[in-house]
Amino acid sequence: MNLSLILYSLMVLIVLHSIGRQKSINSYLKKMGFAGTKLVREIKYTVLLLFLMFTVTIITGIILFNFGFSSDMNKVQTYITAFNLIDVLVVMGVASFVEEIFFRGFLQRKTNILVASFIFAYFHIVYSSFSELIMAFFLGLILGWGFEKSKNLFSPILAHYLYNLITVAIMFAGVSS
Repeated sequence: MNLSLILYSLMVLIVLHSIGRQKSINSYLKKMGFAGTKLVREIKYTVLLLFLMFTVTIITGIILFNFGFSSDMNKVQTYITAFNLIDVLVVMGVASFVEEIFFRGFLQRKTNILVASFIFAYFHIVYSSFSELIMAFFLGLILGWGFEKSKNLFSPILAHYLYNLITVAIMFAGVSS
């Protein structure tokens, strides 16, 4: 978990370095991808992104399960639940924020949605799960699409956070039962 926080710090430094010095906090926010946040619109995008993320997760999960990846699919839960819940929640909160700023606000702008989603998926290799790589790639595409449509990082960050929160709650609930 500490290594994750170090990695996220480096990601933030890369983004800040690429932005350069700005005259105001608003300039920093705009350069990062927070342009003109309209709360009701962003909440609608967040709900849409969450719906798409869980739909794709269920469909992909069914396909992977039917192709014999059931034990591989359990690796993420085993990895996550080996840590203290509070530590997981802290890292998860940081991850949702930093990953969206880096992969969507920075990398997707510099390359494209496919490259950013592929590298986003690769960052999930820590779970040693092929299923997680596939799922993360598709979730990266959805979050990237959300960023492209909304022109704002607010809804991808919130959707990413809520998705992680719900899945972590399900993981820990499954362990305690």
